[in-house]
Amino acid sequence: MRVVHDVWRVTKELLEATALPWPSEEREERLRTVDRLLQERQELLWKLRPPYSEEEQRLGREIIAWNEEIERRLHRVGDEIRNDLRMAGAKRQANARYVHPYEQPLSIDGMFYDKKR
Repeated sequence: MRVVHDVWRVTKELLEATALPWPSEEREERLRTVDRLLQERQELLWKLRPPYSEEEQRLGREIIAWNEEIERRLHRVGDEIRNDLRMAGAKRQANARYVHPYEQPLSIDGMFYDKKR
């Protein structure tokens, strides 16, 4: 019972750690916390051994429901990070074009093309 209860406790901490929103300035620290909790929970999961009592089965069902919510939250955070990286890349390219406008190849759009030559 003790191991199942420990897994339940760590999963509850993980659920609280993944609570939204994730401000950009706190993201790194929260990711470290989530990673630490996931590693701790993985070690506990290796120690689980059946048979389980009714109380342990109830805790297990609660853990499974929480896992689905945690997974949704982490996917949402991953999407936010990907979007931030995409925006940073676009800003970097726009800034580079502004600082060095003639280093980029000229656009062919709108140019006259003479087929006879």
